[in-house]
Amino acid sequence: MTGKLTDSLPLALSGLVIAGILVAFIASVMLPSRGIEASYGAADNGKEISIGEGTTFKIILDENPTTGYSWNTTVTSGLRVENSEFIQGGNAGLAGAGGTHEWTIKATGKGEQQFTAIYKRPWEPTTGSESAFTLKILVN
Repeated sequence: MTGKLTDSLPLALSGLVIAGILVAFIASVMLPSRGIEASYGAADNGKEISIGEGTTFKIILDENPTTGYSWNTTVTSGLRVENSEFIQGGNAGLAGAGGTHEWTIKATGKGEQQFTAIYKRPWEPTTGSESAFTLKILVN
C-alpha cells in the first residue's frame, strides 16, 4: 500500500503546480495592471492629460543638485507622490555631473489636478524667471 501512495505523490504535486500556474496566469490577464502606465518629461511642459483614478505615472526631469539647483514641487490634493528620487547620470565620476529626478505619482482623486515644479536653489527667493514645469491632469 505504501508503494501506491508514493507512486501517486509526484502526479499530485504536478497537478498542484499546473493549477498554481493557471491561477497566476488568469489573475494576470483578468486583473488590471497597477504598474507605471505612462511617463512625462520636459517636452510635456504645459500639457493637459486625461487619466483614470488609480492610474500611476512618472514625471522625469533633468536635475543637477551639485550646483545647488533642485526641483521644488507641489501637487494638488488628488495626486499622491509615491516616490521621488534623483538618479545619477552616466558621468557619475565627474564633478558637477547631473542626472534626472523621477517622481512616481498616483491619481487618487477625481477632477482637475496639477503637478508643478520650479527649478531653483531652495535658499534663494522665487523671482519668476526660474525654469518651471507644469502638467495638468484631468482624473476621471
